[in-house]
Amino acid sequence: MPEASLYRRALGGAYVGQSRAGQALHDAGPSQWTGRCTVDGADAASARFLAWLFRLPTAAADAPITVEFAGADGGEIWTRRIGRRVMRSRQYLGARQRPGWIVEQFGGFAFDLELRAADGQLVLVMRGGRFRFDVEIGLPLLGRLVRYRGWLTDR
Repeated sequence: MPEASLYRRALGGAYVGQSRAGQALHDAGPSQWTGRCTVDGADAASARFLAWLFRLPTAAADAPITVEFAGADGGEIWTRRIGRRVMRSRQYLGARQRPGWIVEQFGGFAFDLELRAADGQLVLVMRGGRFRFDVEIGLPLLGRLVRYRGWLTDR
């Protein structure tokens, strides 16, 4: 029997609180999803530098997006392609993480994320048919590094 998906393991019984599309995406195992999205880039010069450093996408309207999911050491590798930008991260359960929390690692930087699933939505809080997403990454004092929103499907 295959291991439950990362998000199912992290959220436990709360997992069913997200949408069916979200459950299908997170339970699909190794897969590729495609869609369209709109990207709002960083506002401030220092935030634009960090966005460039993390290879975050630049501003775009109705851009193609592909997200590939692959298993890795009990976690997942996410490869996001928006336009010409490719962002890779590894998500996993941290050794001392609270229930409902995961770690997302971009290169040498790791971030704790709290997952919340309720009312048909999945929310990731940094301490994020068609699967719809609205992701904003920012830092205190610097503001928004990037925001991308749109939809994905496995077809």
